Amino acid sequence: MGMGMGMGGGGMRSVWSQQRSLSQLKDGQIPDVRKTMKRVWLGLLRPYRKNLLIGTGLVAIGVIIGLVPPLLLRRLIDQAIPQGNLTEVVILALGMLLFPVAGSFASIGQNYVNTVIAQRVMADLRHQLYSHGQRLGLDFFTWSRAGEIHSRFINDIGALQQVLNGTFTGIIASVFTITFTFATMLVIDWKLALICAVALPSFAFPVLHFGRRRYQATQETQQELSRMTILLEETLTLSGSIVVKSFGTQQYENERFKAANESVRRAQIHQTLVGQWLSVVVQALSTLGPALLYGYGGYLAVTHQIKVGTIVAFAAYLGQLYSPASNLAGINTTVLGGLALFDRIFQFLDVPVAVPLPDPGLDIPALVPGQPVIRFEGVEFAYNDNAHVLHGVDFSVQSGHLVALVGPSGAGKTTILSLMARFYDPTEGRVYLHGEDLRHLNNDAFRKLTGLVTQELFLFHASLYDNITYGTPAIEAAAVDRAVQAAQLAELVDRLPEGMDTVVGERGYRLSGGEKQRVAIARAILHNPEILLLDEATSSLDSHSEHLIQDALGHLFQGRTVVAIAHRLSTILAADQILVVDQGRVVARGRHQELLAEGGLYRVLYEEQFGSQAKEEDSVPSL
Repeated sequence: MGMGMGMGGGGMRSVWSQQRSLSQLKDGQIPDVRKTMKRVWLGLLRPYRKNLLIGTGLVAIGVIIGLVPPLLLRRLIDQAIPQGNLTEVVILALGMLLFPVAGSFASIGQNYVNTVIAQRVMADLRHQLYSHGQRLGLDFFTWSRAGEIHSRFINDIGALQQVLNGTFTGIIASVFTITFTFATMLVIDWKLALICAVALPSFAFPVLHFGRRRYQATQETQQELSRMTILLEETLTLSGSIVVKSFGTQQYENERFKAANESVRRAQIHQTLVGQWLSVVVQALSTLGPALLYGYGGYLAVTHQIKVGTIVAFAAYLGQLYSPASNLAGINTTVLGGLALFDRIFQFLDVPVAVPLPDPGLDIPALVPGQPVIRFEGVEFAYNDNAHVLHGVDFSVQSGHLVALVGPSGAGKTTILSLMARFYDPTEGRVYLHGEDLRHLNNDAFRKLTGLVTQELFLFHASLYDNITYGTPAIEAAAVDRAVQAAQLAELVDRLPEGMDTVVGERGYRLSGGEKQRVAIARAILHNPEILLLDEATSSLDSHSEHLIQDALGHLFQGRTVVAIAHRLSTILAADQILVVDQGRVVARGRHQELLAEGGLYRVLYEEQFGSQAKEEDSVPSL
């Protein structure tokens, strides 16, 4: 839909800027954790609660299995070995082998569930981002860089994988392990258990301190990755590469990328070091427990209050107690860092839809005889808080008529056509189709009824056949052939090395401007709309291509209601009504001879823009 939208976009620019500013931290504070986590749970995790329940069950099984080996070790040291019971020694040793193996299988199942949930959530997020992007208005894409949008899909969601994989059941596993392990220790010797637990509260400090820094570091890293992605999108595409080579700025762009790459490197090092410092602090705190255990436990053993096997078992449990505590610290820091990623994704999802679609909307009513197909009634339009570009526009288009829009550049012609295509909604007034407000109509039905051929033509990096049949993939081959003939493309198809299967290149770069326009016309013929909206710019075409396109448009116009921004004299002469647009107002209307006789702006435009065409097109029949 390559409409030229140079006049607008300020509205969504301000919205996007506002949304972007909301993602920035102020005074180093962490955003509303509860709000974000609630949104993650309700919007992303809740559909997979059964999987989470299965993962929780596997975690519980794994934790319980992990509690058994230290008990076996305690019995081995305190009873089996001193009593010389070789049978019991073998059984206990075998149990110390089999229980960890069983725990490994539970861990494999747990990791599988983690991975499944994480990948499904990431797929859901990508789909939500894409669906929301499809609903956003043209203003958003006018003022947003493609690389910034793509960064949400690639960098932000990709970085979530580590967060999601290690978080879902990781927190549950750590909580279960700490709870069950400490309960077992209390049963064995409550005094020694309390001594070993003295260091546990100290793990809260690194979580609070490094969590805030991890969030900020993650935000910084993702922003720098976004900037680098934008640079890649702008300079390593066909259009960007042509500009760079044309101006000989390869070295300049290399320096820009070098600077962006360096910023990413520094940000990622900073993010990694935050995690490393957390690990160092946690490891230092972890030494406090063993020191207390062996000091106080040694005293109890020397005074014959406990046996050595109990101390050994407690040492094993201490590892199971402090390791998940360290993991909780790391996981919580990871979660806080992950919130920065979720916030950036939610930022995109929260961008408001400027042109909301009714669900499902009204069916398009039948056209009443004598009723206009399209009617503008008191239409005012402004791109959000910018000055109005249309002022009180009123006109009607009758069925089967050709209406031409003429006027100087920037007069508002493209905006009028965009409102007809419902790329925007009027700020004031109404646009009616078959007597019903466009805003109330079913979007799919509206798109089937209308067709658009734009000034800026976009072709996909696909075969010529796929580009022509885009929007009508199930069309019969005979219909495609008729469209190719009607659009004057037969000569091109014969000339291409693989005919209709030839790949046209990025944005159709292998085709000329006139050939791309004729592909767009063939696409519109296959779409077979009742209403055709056309921006027929031809300033860059040679005379041969011009005549071919005129012949193609002759086929396209037949039996349709057409509204065209006119750049051809033949369209002006054939128009049932000409609307002269100036500074956002329809200043004159009528047929060619009537307006020419009135003089004024139309005569000036005719002499400036179409006078030179008159001699060239004298021999061309009117459409």
